[in-house]
Amino acid sequence: MAHQISSRVCRNVFITVAVLMCFSVIFYTYYMPTVNWLKWPTVSRSDSCRDICINALKMPNQTERVNNTCTVKITSTTNLLTQAEPVTKTDPDTILLMWPLGRKFYLGSCSSLYNIHGCRLTDNRSLFNNAHGVMFHHRDIHGNLSNMPTLPRPLFQKWIWMNMESPSRTVKRSALNNLFNLTASYRLDSDIPVPYGRLLEKTGEKTTYRIPHKNKLVCWIVSNWKAKYNRTQYYETFKQHIRIETYGRGFSKNISNEDYLNVVSSCKFYLAFENSIHKDYITEKAYRPLVLGTVPVVLGPPRENYEKLIPGNAFIHVDDFSSPKELAEHLKLLDQNEDLYRQYFTWREHYVTREGSGSV
Repeated sequence: MAHQISSRVCRNVFITVAVLMCFSVIFYTYYMPTVNWLKWPTVSRSDSCRDICINALKMPNQTERVNNTCTVKITSTTNLLTQAEPVTKTDPDTILLMWPLGRKFYLGSCSSLYNIHGCRLTDNRSLFNNAHGVMFHHRDIHGNLSNMPTLPRPLFQKWIWMNMESPSRTVKRSALNNLFNLTASYRLDSDIPVPYGRLLEKTGEKTTYRIPHKNKLVCWIVSNWKAKYNRTQYYETFKQHIRIETYGRGFSKNISNEDYLNVVSSCKFYLAFENSIHKDYITEKAYRPLVLGTVPVVLGPPRENYEKLIPGNAFIHVDDFSSPKELAEHLKLLDQNEDLYRQYFTWREHYVTREGSGSV
């Protein structure tokens, strides 16, 4: 039976995939990006990004005495890049322990899962003392920290804080301060950036992209409906000037997974409105329309922020227009002019898009 589409279900599925794929994201997008307009740090081609990432976990931690307790200090990313030594095939695997995940799924060697050699993923907590890194997902940590490790922490071990929610939807826990060495999140300035999607440069023979058949102008699927959200207020004015096909729990019109794909691909434009506006918070709402051959109309951080991840001619930003009415008139113009509409697909001559770090 197909699951009902909701933003919460989609988010949970993505987080599960992203946790497992976070290191591959470093390899392919952080240290050696294939798309030259990504504004992320890179290392020289002579360095092995795999070796750097694995050795980041193997480096000794610095410690300091605070209130007669030994506290691990955060090590800078710059030091990780400059101090890493090459990994050899004879080195034992680096162990990355996922704690806690809140769900069960297959874990194994990185080579069998992602063709990355020299590491091992596990959720076996008995390996805590041997793990080079332990990753914690913020939303799965209990408020009283009762499900955090109780064993003494090895000095060589790195703790990684992961969070894919925006600050507006993240519960602050001061007890977690000074516990982590590395961060992993959608933020591009994280030690381990895990964006909700990515674009890859095309390889091989270039082919002409065929836009899916369209029989709807504007669509929006939303489950988390709150009147106070910026997106809700924008929509209430926007709908007065243009017809919008709406779906999801927010409109008492749930659709199946298959229907979701069919609906979005059949729309010329999709309202990729974020539930909160924060730096780098660009979620699957923007990437899924790109994957399905639809132009996203985005509401979120400024255009310049989107263009760090997505070509500027692949989307329409609400801030480009003085009012919802002006945006509606622009979409109607594109609907009547096929040549103008096709301009939003020219980027596909050079790139392909992927939703989530683990999407295929």
